[in-house]
Amino acid sequence: MTIRIAWGITGAGCWLPESYEILGRIVQNKNVQIDLFYSNAGREVSQCYGVFKPPVPVKTPFLDKVREIPNFNQDIFLPGFVEKYQWLGSNESESIDVYLKRLDEKNSEQKEEFDFDEAFNDVIFEIDEGGSTPSGSSAATGKYDFVIISPATGNTVAKLAHGIADSLLTNLAIMANKSGSTEVLVVPTDYRAGKIKSYLPVLLHQEACQRCQECSALWACKPGAIRRKRGKVRINRLKCIGCLDCVKYCRYTIITFLEETEVTVRKREAEAVKQLANIEGFSLFETPEKLYTYLSKHLK
Repeated sequence: MTIRIAWGITGAGCWLPESYEILGRIVQNKNVQIDLFYSNAGREVSQCYGVFKPPVPVKTPFLDKVREIPNFNQDIFLPGFVEKYQWLGSNESESIDVYLKRLDEKNSEQKEEFDFDEAFNDVIFEIDEGGSTPSGSSAATGKYDFVIISPATGNTVAKLAHGIADSLLTNLAIMANKSGSTEVLVVPTDYRAGKIKSYLPVLLHQEACQRCQECSALWACKPGAIRRKRGKVRINRLKCIGCLDCVKYCRYTIITFLEETEVTVRKREAEAVKQLANIEGFSLFETPEKLYTYLSKHLK
């Protein structure tokens, strides 16, 4: 029996790599059929985290390429993604070749050789929908066994808690809830008040920038995401694809990737999570790993 899942990606960096790793596990199950849904912000943020694999077509706009033929970077679906790429610009204790060999040996038992592009039944971008988001609305027919939003931004959670369906993913979740037969599983970024760890996408530290006359990062950036503006080197997030050439070639290592950070979840965000958890048909999980533990019982 095929388990049908709609998985939504919002514009959150928190729990994003972890969500993709869980997706990498689930999609290997031949009894599972997954449709992947991206909000507009989810596509942009995923792009900055290197989810879509370069190179960028020279004549075809990258956005069109992504919309028509999603080309996934397989690394993000495998264990060790954060550890592997945190090395860049920060770890000089051992050569990158030695480090990657050690990481590959660690993950060798968990790696599977298959095509992630073919593994997903469909990949739907909000930019291709209209205001009515028909792909999300179709969840009301009970076509999915599970609708998963992971990660779910505080904005998305607050909307769902108040029944607001004004985007692809909120429409998807609320219409699925109306079907009466679909479980909606959510991993909020703001599960409870307090400190939470997250990882940042490609980040240029302006305060440390040397403003080199010949900026090696700018010249290395094939998509043209790095440019000068008012004398400062900046990153255009809509063009950045997370290829990490800027991180590798910056002379002063002022551009980082997956830099660890800590944010504070306030009471107002945590209250919205509690409110949504009390709505029939919604189940909320503190981490993607806990979501997987719950879901795996249904995938056997």
